[in-house]
This record gives sequence, structure tokens and C-alpha cells, in this order.
Amino acid sequence: MSRPRFLIGPAKLLFYTRMVIHVFLHYLLRLAKCELGPTAFVLLLKRLILFLNAVRHNKVVEVDGKYKFQLYMPAYPTPAFWESIEKFIRPDPGPLTVVFSMTKACGYKCPHCYQRNDTGADLDIELLKKTARQMQEVGVTMFDIEGGEPLLMFDRLIELLKAFDNKRELWVNTTGHTLTPEKVQKLKEAGLFGVMISLHSIDEKEYDKFTGFSGSFGIARDAVRQFVDAGIVVAINCCPSAEMVADGTVERVFELTKQWNCSYIQVIHGKSAGAWLGKDDEMIKADASIRKLNQIHLDYNLLSQYRDHPAPAVQVFEENEQHFGCTSGGIDRFYIGANGDVQPCEFLNVSFGNVNEEDFLTIFKRMREYFKEPGCRWLCSREAHTIYETMQENKLTATPLPWKYTKDLLKKWDYGRKTPLYRKMGIYKNQ
Repeated sequence: MSRPRFLIGPAKLLFYTRMVIHVFLHYLLRLAKCELGPTAFVLLLKRLILFLNAVRHNKVVEVDGKYKFQLYMPAYPTPAFWESIEKFIRPDPGPLTVVFSMTKACGYKCPHCYQRNDTGADLDIELLKKTARQMQEVGVTMFDIEGGEPLLMFDRLIELLKAFDNKRELWVNTTGHTLTPEKVQKLKEAGLFGVMISLHSIDEKEYDKFTGFSGSFGIARDAVRQFVDAGIVVAINCCPSAEMVADGTVERVFELTKQWNCSYIQVIHGKSAGAWLGKDDEMIKADASIRKLNQIHLDYNLLSQYRDHPAPAVQVFEENEQHFGCTSGGIDRFYIGANGDVQPCEFLNVSFGNVNEEDFLTIFKRMREYFKEPGCRWLCSREAHTIYETMQENKLTATPLPWKYTKDLLKKWDYGRKTPLYRKMGIYKNQ
């Protein structure tokens, strides 16, 4: 069993010191070989220090000699890490992460599913792999492959995983449904680094009711065990309501998943998207819930009493204006649906085009014309009502909103202030 090890305090400081020295020497050698100019060398170090300062609260997670200090930053010292560091040299570094849906097939009926109203057939496997290669071209280093349930299309999943080069960190979002030891081994051999498994309650009956699938809690628990035993990093996705934040459900999920030897818990509040499009986003008005979630992020990362709990990645903390803000739209992350629609985020049900109809690189360039720089406004929370209203006005039922409607809608959006961190880093300044 490959249990995660968590570094806080002096151990974390020692790790950062060693890593920064390694990066310094690595690029100093490139400078000496004239592979890198002195300006780029200084810029890289400056930007790396600013980035590390932004994630200074995070505990470091070590599994099998690989270290992660931020969930969506590839682990040090893997090839994917070094490929990601290269982004600090570029004015427009390109996206780090994509959520890439490979199928809509799923046996669960989760009420908050952001794909619930998506239509169209899954992409042809060759087009799926071509799109994956093109995403590598624009700089994606961490692929979060999802469904539906990818395990239901297992041969397709393995073929997709094998399409990536070794400079990518590969994750799969899964419920664990249909997982077997043989599948775990094949996933490991295909280069899988980590999995994300949802858990919104520690009560088995309540969770089964939520997913609409009898036995789903036990399936998730058994999947965690199998992946941990195989040395595959496990992150839990928890989607709490304001009530669940208040009643201690989030803390109970931390306690349970500590026993399961999970590495991360990603806390994402429910969004007005997919099945919930048109529903009010309660969290943007729940100041007490946001304050508590922010404190959970700090406490479970920094305090010694929580050292051996999974590392929290709380969205309302990491996407606030003191940290990264919203980096959707291909700035740092984006989404491709199972039918080929390219979206700024899985929670923003608008399409910039479909790879069945246009080349991905053309669509991606179009999207970046509208998303030039990270902002401090949660568009998925603040602008979802405009997507819903546009769909109602045009009698549309399927998501995402087609490009012909999207291009008019975007002109009305308020993207908010620019995130200060990226201004300090000097990234995107010419966009």
C-alpha cells in the first residue's frame, strides 16, 4: 500500500528549499548552455517564487517519491512538472489543465450533474485522440479525464490514456463503478497518476439516494482502497451545500477519508450549471459558509493536529482575488464535453465551437480572444442566470449554449477586476 505522506512546518520548508535549488541549478545549466537568456532566467525564478507564495498555505503531499504542492500543478520532479515550469518563461503560458469528457455513459443520476442536459454522440476515438494531441500543443500538462463514467468505456479510456506523451499528468474522474483489480493494473500501466472520486456524505443511505444508484457509497470506498493499494493518488471531490458546511459534514468527510488514506479533498460548492442551471447559487451570498470553508482550507493544511488528513483544495479559497481568481477560458483551464463542445469551464454552459465541425486550435484561439486574463469574478456563479435566460428566450433545452448565441451573450458579461497575482508575475500583460 502506498500511503500518502504529508509535509507541513519545517519538513515543508525543507522540501521547498530543495526544490527551488533544483530548479535554479536546472535552469542555470541551461543558461550556461545558451539555451535560455538571462532575462528569461530571472523572470522564471521571480514567477516561481510568486507562485509558491500563493500556495504557501498548502501542505505538500508525497506519494511514491512524487510531491504535489497544489492539486492542479503536476508533481515534482516528474517530466510533467518540468513542462509546467516552462510556462513561467512565456508571456502567455497557455493552459495548465483541461477537464476532458470522453463519454456521457453513466449509471448514476446525481442531481447536480453539469452534463445532464448535454446532447450528441461521444466523439469518434480518432478525433478524440487528435484533440488530445492538439491540447498538448497548446500547453496542457494535466489532463482530468471524465465521463459520464469512463470505466464503462474502458477500452476507449485505455486507448486515450496511451495517446499522451510522458510530459502529462493523467487523472480520471470516476465513481468506481465496474472497477476491478485488473482494470486498476491496466490503468497504472497506461500512465494513470491519480483519480478523483466524489463523496458528498459519509452516510451510506444518504449518498446512495443522492447518486440514485444502490451501493454507490460502498463502490466509492472500495475504489479508493484499490487505487491507494496500487499507488495511484486519490482525491475526493466534495460538493457541500451551505447547510452541510454549517453542520460539520465537510469535517466528517475529512475524518472518514483520512482513514481511507486519501491524498486530497477538493471542495467545490454546487454551481448553477447542467441539471442545476437556473437554480440560484447559494454560496455567493453565504458569507458565513465562505468564511468557514476558507478556515477549513487553512486549518487542515497548516495545523499539526490535521497533518495526516487529506490536503484540502477549497475552491472558494484558491479562486479568491488574493490567490488565482478565475482562470477559465483556456487561460489556465478549460473543458471539452463528450460530444466535442469546447467550453471555458465545465460550470459555464457556453460553447465556443465543436471539434466535429472545426479544428480544436481554431476554436481554442477564438475562446482566448474573450478570456485574455484571469479575473476576480466567479463567472460560473455570477453569469449563469444569463445563460439560462438566453436558453429560455430561444427555447433551447440542450447545453451548452451554441456559439451563435454565446458570442452575443459574452459582450454583456462583467469579467471583474484582474487577478493581482498574474499582474505581479507579468503574465498576460500583453494580451
